[in-house]
Amino acid sequence: MKIAAVIPCRDEALTISRLLDALASQSRPADELIIVDDRSTDGTADVVERWRQAHAGLAVRVVSGPGRGIAAAMNTGIVASTADIIVRLDGHSAPSPEYIARCVDVLADPQAGVVGGVWQIESAAATPVARAIARVVSHPLGSGGAQYRHAESAPREPISVETVPFGTFRKALWQQLGGFDEALLTNEDYDFNYRARRAGVEVRLDGRIRSTYRARPTLAALTHQYYRYGFWKARMLRKDPRAVHIRQIVAAGVLPWVVVTSAAAILLPGPITRALALLYPSAVALGALQIVYQSRSLDIFAAVCAALATVHLSWSAGFVRSLIGGRPPDASVS
Repeated sequence: MKIAAVIPCRDEALTISRLLDALASQSRPADELIIVDDRSTDGTADVVERWRQAHAGLAVRVVSGPGRGIAAAMNTGIVASTADIIVRLDGHSAPSPEYIARCVDVLADPQAGVVGGVWQIESAAATPVARAIARVVSHPLGSGGAQYRHAESAPREPISVETVPFGTFRKALWQQLGGFDEALLTNEDYDFNYRARRAGVEVRLDGRIRSTYRARPTLAALTHQYYRYGFWKARMLRKDPRAVHIRQIVAAGVLPWVVVTSAAAILLPGPITRALALLYPSAVALGALQIVYQSRSLDIFAAVCAALATVHLSWSAGFVRSLIGGRPPDASVS
């Protein structure tokens, strides 16, 4: 079976070489490395070309993306591929040496439709905020319970899950499902995996399949990321309401709760309204205490509080904005 690693990217000049180095070190290398450069402005394609010249034995191609987001970039890359199996990765990730071999091994089971592993999340900088963000997005209070974000408790055998990061799948399944939904500029992977499960195959997570993922370095970048996540999650759920989970409804209600209880405490001051208004900040503080205690990083308590609130409020704001018909955020691939 011929294998292609397809990487949609935009403005990943600082990290793409690290990913390519990791792909060059695979125990089972991909037969094709396809970089879909989705209109980068930082010279990503030039970095890939220099890397290709230094590694002449590897089949690396840069394909121009349409600039319409991850789904369209993925479809473009897969169309350009001649492989039977697609390994999707991102420009800011770095798969472990056994990544492709283990994915293909799990995918050998005909009931496995999409296969993936866990993220070992690292901070993108040494700043307190970057360290806090990495802690938050790998904790249940910041991850929404996504199993692939918890490498320390990952299963050592394949299990059936709702979704996995990136994903390895047969090109035939992609064709059967009609590709990635290009109307979704984010959450296209969850939608693809959801449709795969509806088609009768399993999405499998194996804790032995590992990749390093760099979290966002600043609160501004984190806000942008989670606003997009919330916005396009709402669009995906409007497309098929059967995919709704109670945790998503709870997460969507965070911003409305904060606004309503804060307004009530101001307009109708009293012990009850003050207690309600303090409920969310108190929950954030308690959650932050747990995170810093577990990570032995008490010095970043304030930054963890800020990162937790940013994740919750940005996701909720994006979700609510999408429901009321707001303008979509940009189609950034990263």
